[in-house]
This record gives sequence, structure tokens and C-alpha cells, in this order.
Amino acid sequence: MNKQMPYEGPRPGQEAYDDLTGRVGVLQAICHVNELAFDHGMPGPLVAFLRPEKGGQEWTADPGNLRRPE
Repeated sequence: MNKQMPYEGPRPGQEAYDDLTGRVGVLQAICHVNELAFDHGMPGPLVAFLRPEKGGQEWTADPGNLRRPE
């Protein structure tokens, strides 16, 4: 049985850097993929929702690719 590591990254309301896209956004939520009604395309059990700080289109990310911006 493969036990998942707990999520240690930014929390909702904090800025997060998405390594995959190279963008910084405000983390809105992290959900388990079983809660979603669309094809999330994430490799793990969680999906993160981010949006640009000054507004714009929200995007999804693998929480494993998120870190606090420097």
C-alpha cells in the first residue's frame, strides 16, 4: 500500500508558484479528485485551483508542483 505524503505547500488565500506553468496565483482550494465532476487530468489524488492575483482565468494544477513564491 502506497501512503500519500500530506500536502505541505501554500494554503488557500496564499500566493503559490506553479512550477509547470511558471505562473504565480492565489490558491483558491485543493480538492480530492473524487469530488470533481470533470476530467481533471492530475496524476495524483488532489487538484489545486489558482487564479491570478488581480483577476483573470482560474487554472488547475497538481499540488505537487506548487511552492511558495520567492
